[in-house]
Amino acid sequence: MAKMDADSTAADKVLRLFRILLSSDQKWFLFDLTRKLNCSTQTVMRLAGVIEREMGESLQTGKEGKFRWYRLVPKPQHGRFQLNVRELRYLEICRDLAEPYLPTQILKTAERDLRRLSLFLCDESNFPQQGKPFAFFSKGYIDYTPFFDEIELISQAINEKMVLKLDYKASGTNEVKRHLFAPHQIAGMNGALYVFGAGVNPDMSFRFKSFYAIHRISKVMLSGEHFSFALTDNDDSSFGLPWHEPRTFVIHFKAGKSADYVRERIWTKNQQMHDLPNGDLELELTTTAEPELLAWVRSFGTEAQLVTHSQEPALGLIQNQVVVSGGEMSMLHEEL
Repeated sequence: MAKMDADSTAADKVLRLFRILLSSDQKWFLFDLTRKLNCSTQTVMRLAGVIEREMGESLQTGKEGKFRWYRLVPKPQHGRFQLNVRELRYLEICRDLAEPYLPTQILKTAERDLRRLSLFLCDESNFPQQGKPFAFFSKGYIDYTPFFDEIELISQAINEKMVLKLDYKASGTNEVKRHLFAPHQIAGMNGALYVFGAGVNPDMSFRFKSFYAIHRISKVMLSGEHFSFALTDNDDSSFGLPWHEPRTFVIHFKAGKSADYVRERIWTKNQQMHDLPNGDLELELTTTAEPELLAWVRSFGTEAQLVTHSQEPALGLIQNQVVVSGGEMSMLHEEL
């Protein structure tokens, strides 16, 4: 028989029962609830009645054999999050995945908000403090804590479609240049964050597509001017940064560890893999990042060979290089 909890008030027990039911949309059997709440079956049924009067048909009840169960399934409400414990843990995994890119200020806020959500959804005992179940390892990552203010301003400008004034120092030079820039999207790649968008003219008209490495931005200022031209999202599965129009390549990998490594992974959404009779592998993919693809192929040494590639000159990262694609003219940014 369950030990009675004489120290808890009726309100305490109702709140605890509500948290338990809200923590998961599973069926909670009456005998399990009496054990969790340390009270009698009659008390649990009375508490469930109080919740039912408030939640209506959202509180479901029934029997499996002779065992009664309760389940709370709140009706979705527009503009409100509907979370349970499992979904909250998914958010924690997303937080862990993004951690290498997040400034300390954002990480602390995420930790605080996840804890508040967990306390709202269920008892603290459902979140043991044994550490994170997932770990993600990054080589050569960048600490974005000093760039928190810049990321905040860029995010604000994206939401408000506002032109930025960027002071930027390209790789390999000590010269800082100021750019008028319309930001559209922040993206992460290989442990670094980039902001995609377009350079603009003094009259706020579209000039050329461009992107910047956030850690090389020395100063960000809101111009107070808004841009009206449309910008589209970049393809996040094209192997790298958008240097040029899409091009198709075929790479041959010798049988062995390199071929197995490539075969196990997705490199682009449009990729095609062809296993050859001798165990070799041919990978065909379309990308907008030829310089990054060529560097990747070279990293395999004699284990990989570029079979076919664009007959056009390889795009070097040259300032003001112009690419024409589908009638649209875009300009590549100077070397990142």
